[in-house]
Amino acid sequence: MEYLSNQRFTHKDLATRNCLVTSRLNIKISFPSLSRDTYAEEYFMYRNRTLPIRWAPAEAIIEDEWSTKSDVWSFAVLVWELFTQADLPFSEHSDEIVLKLLNSGELRWKPPSGAPSSLSSLLLTCWSSCARDRPTFTDVVLKIGQVTVDSHL
Repeated sequence: MEYLSNQRFTHKDLATRNCLVTSRLNIKISFPSLSRDTYAEEYFMYRNRTLPIRWAPAEAIIEDEWSTKSDVWSFAVLVWELFTQADLPFSEHSDEIVLKLLNSGELRWKPPSGAPSSLSSLLLTCWSSCARDRPTFTDVVLKIGQVTVDSHL
């Protein structure tokens, strides 16, 4: 994602459903539309667009302002998915409630239990309601490198 963001490419649907794991345990990001039929229940029709509302920040869903910073938000959700074995984010809420909470700014992410505190801190920064306060993917790479050293992950 660091490479893609440095090329000013916005993925718009970063989630575990769009990741491929090779036999060497390398992770490759796939094209979003490849999973839309298989994971139809993870998308919501809003303003005539099929959107991953549980994986994207408000500015992307409500204002259609997608950026590398909205991908950073989605990356934090992907990390959350890894720790929860790909649970559906906010599964206790209907899509309509998730949209309402996004719209009102009341959708609050919590780091997954079992995550090292330094990773939890990074995730919370990635989920900042203000896009400019979120780190770049270059920052994320550096911080995750430090998390893995500090936490022996």
